[in-house]
Amino acid sequence: MKLVVFIFSLLLSASTFSQQAEEIQFIKEDLAKAQVEANKSDKVIFVDAYTTWCGPCKMMDRKTFKDEAASKFYNDNFVNLKMDMEKGDGPLFAQKHTIRGYPSLLFLNAAGDLVHRSLGYQDATKFLELGKAAVNPEKQVITLQKRFEAGDKGQEFLLNYADALTMAGMDGYEEATQAYIDQESDWNTPKNIKVLFDYSKASIDSKLFKYMLDNMGKFESIVGAQKVAEKINFAASSDVRKNQIDGKDKEALTKHFAKYFGEKNASEKATGYYLNNLMYAPGDVNEQKYLTDVQLFMASNPNLSSQSLNAHAWRIYELTDDKLILAQAESWINKSIDLEKNSYNTDTKASIQYKLGKKMEAMKSAEESIKLAIEEGNDPTATQEMLAKIKAL
Repeated sequence: MKLVVFIFSLLLSASTFSQQAEEIQFIKEDLAKAQVEANKSDKVIFVDAYTTWCGPCKMMDRKTFKDEAASKFYNDNFVNLKMDMEKGDGPLFAQKHTIRGYPSLLFLNAAGDLVHRSLGYQDATKFLELGKAAVNPEKQVITLQKRFEAGDKGQEFLLNYADALTMAGMDGYEEATQAYIDQESDWNTPKNIKVLFDYSKASIDSKLFKYMLDNMGKFESIVGAQKVAEKINFAASSDVRKNQIDGKDKEALTKHFAKYFGEKNASEKATGYYLNNLMYAPGDVNEQKYLTDVQLFMASNPNLSSQSLNAHAWRIYELTDDKLILAQAESWINKSIDLEKNSYNTDTKASIQYKLGKKMEAMKSAEESIKLAIEEGNDPTATQEMLAKIKAL
């Protein structure tokens, strides 16, 4: 019997070790310890720079960091460190490395100097490719930067460098793209159109971005109208903040958006921005302005995105108990779901139906949202709490 127990214990230990090996083993919140380990092992430090409220960070925890192939590679080749950017040494670390978004995925040498980085959610395949680039001196973004500064203007190199900078969320990609395109006699080939789209800065101040605005039809035919529209929207909104335009001044906004969308569409775009800016502005006056203006805007703009429809419907749920306005918001969220059903807009629908007293419909929507959240890898807790409130009606 003792022999059987002993063998069973060995098997259990092996199983436990196997399960642990299937995910990345992290040092938590201790850069100094990671540097000591990196010195001992002669490895690069991989830093998962995260925040507790970051959804994509949580998704990488649940999926990417538990992928068997990616975990083995990172455990074998890196000292892995997780750091919350809002606690302990996190804020200073974020300031030092100019962290602008989450998750930020950084690679440091043992001295703490940056050698490579990337920004945003990575699935297991992309994350593994990122790790392989980080251990290859020829692909590390800092190595590429030094080559560019030393005068390397080979076109293949310039595209690799622009791509690395874009992935890293670092400045300089437009300069590399400009150096590439200046060597081309024809900017309008499919390859060059895609290069200009992918690596031009989204701002009216960019010469390359202006070229896209002047040749929009060519860009739409190569990269797609939706992607072009998204980039222009991003540029227009970003430049509002950069130029310090008052987000509640419709006249100033209309003049600004005309540069990006033309005179015909400027008023609609300006009103959309104005409402988004007003959506969470504090004060009863702003809330009343929003409630009045958003209904007119939604009635005259039938082609809004699923995300925009959801955002405005949710804000109506938060602001009012007026059944007529809530009924309008329910029609908006139904359009949102028709365009793209997900856990977010089905949760909004359940919440609005709850306020409307539609118990059975609200229960069905909440249950659907919970199911979708689990499938998407999102946290369904808030919707589960809503479901409990609905059942108590």
